[in-house]
Amino acid sequence: MNLLLVDDQTSVLDGMLHGIDFESLGYSKVFTALNAADAIKICEENAIKVLVTDIEMPGQSGIELNEYLQQHFPNIIRIVMTSHSKISYAQSSLRLGCFDFIVQPAPYEVIAQTLKRAAEAWNLNFNNRRLMEYGALFKSNPNEFLAKAIENLYVGTSDEIEESMELLNKAGYSFTMDSLIHLFWVDVHAYTHKEPDYPSQRYLMRIINDAVPILFNTDSLNYFIVMTPFRMFSIFIIDDESQILPVEENHLKEFLLSLQKKLETENITLYFSDPVEYKNILKEIHTATRCIGNNVSSKPGIFNTSIIETPAPQTSADTSNSQKYWDSLLRTGQYSMLKKEIQLHLDRNILDKPNSLELLKRTHQQIVNLFLIYFYENNVEVSSIFSKDFTYQDCMDSFSTIDAVMKTVDFLTNALKDCQKTEETEEDYVSRAKSYVIDHYNSELSIKEIADFVHLSPEYLTRLFKKETGVTLKDYIIECRISTAKDLLANSSLSISMIASEVGYHNFSYFAYLFKKLEQVTPREYRNKFVEQPFQE
Repeated sequence: MNLLLVDDQTSVLDGMLHGIDFESLGYSKVFTALNAADAIKICEENAIKVLVTDIEMPGQSGIELNEYLQQHFPNIIRIVMTSHSKISYAQSSLRLGCFDFIVQPAPYEVIAQTLKRAAEAWNLNFNNRRLMEYGALFKSNPNEFLAKAIENLYVGTSDEIEESMELLNKAGYSFTMDSLIHLFWVDVHAYTHKEPDYPSQRYLMRIINDAVPILFNTDSLNYFIVMTPFRMFSIFIIDDESQILPVEENHLKEFLLSLQKKLETENITLYFSDPVEYKNILKEIHTATRCIGNNVSSKPGIFNTSIIETPAPQTSADTSNSQKYWDSLLRTGQYSMLKKEIQLHLDRNILDKPNSLELLKRTHQQIVNLFLIYFYENNVEVSSIFSKDFTYQDCMDSFSTIDAVMKTVDFLTNALKDCQKTEETEEDYVSRAKSYVIDHYNSELSIKEIADFVHLSPEYLTRLFKKETGVTLKDYIIECRISTAKDLLANSSLSISMIASEVGYHNFSYFAYLFKKLEQVTPREYRNKFVEQPFQE
């Protein structure tokens, strides 16, 4: 918890810093300021929870500081310090919502007691605010509330699972730390991997929810469905009285088949665990996460995450021999063969291994490093090959499945092909792109269409055009259209709406907006410069 002390006398600040054990009171970091302006800046840059300020200071007073904080940082707990002769100041501060005031001079023990109460008050207020926020969230979007409530089960600690239980109890899901929980995870591959035209989360939730009763052949189940951090659907079935028998194999198959039929795809994986007491759920989820992660081929079917197989000898992720061959293929431009060899290595040495996720992660790192070294040696700026559609972080995180790794290999080889266009031809590509824009500016022109014409990828053409001309290709298209519109406005009697259509803008308002943005005048104002009598349209 962050604390801010404000006083114009350094001796007072130093005295408190050396005379009070702030850490024992719950404060991890203590900031100091000599005036109100510095205090405001510190509040803007740091999450200050409690503030102690003197009232009489040069410039803005402590009262003025309190007024500002009340308006801009209402959650900060504020304490004022004042002398006996200025008790009216303290009363003003309390009217401004200050937590307390300390009459100076005061022993450090008194200040420490006040600070301890302030820390306790902040924690209480924080918890109350959070419960109010959770309550509002549950009313407006119960799915988001449930996801928030179990988030700690995936990324939190054992100390936080009781908090998640309390939140779920408040939402109407009654159970205790000793209640049995049946856990299921549904991986709809098209959704998990964000394939083109993948179904929506809401639609999948509804389909899965309709099929849940199949698992135990009953409609009287206490359960909820949430989205996990790895884009799978998790089903929590609560067995508060330990009356539900373990799920039967035929019910699992029937449940999976129902989803496959309704979603018209076989690419669905169902994971389930043995029933577990809620107090042990953290360990069970971590075990399941490892099992799910090791399915690096995204194999469809049904898997019990609680079955602990006899550990097989750990397979080494050393690819030194393969790397030498991959490197030679890379340097000789044999990209198709390179991709085949990498795919073959992944299938032979990683697929279905007990530590497959760990192996894939290391191999992915070695593959990416192979390409990055090659880019560096050939003076290619690595940051230039990535875009918002596939960022550097996307590249570094693409180790969860074999398909993800191979998509990264495809991206890097395609980027390599683009970068190998010689500098002598770069001006030619830009020139051809410009000519195409000039010839087709009045059509529904897209960057992909221009890129196809010059035989480059849209990403590479976009970077190349900006590098050679200093403007983006999109801006160049706009400039061509507006330039032609200016000529027509000055030298023709066509209406402005017809001119907008002639230069490729069928939305007149958008055309007028772009024209004024570039020329600082409206199309009509521009036309009126060239005629004796202004056009009235």
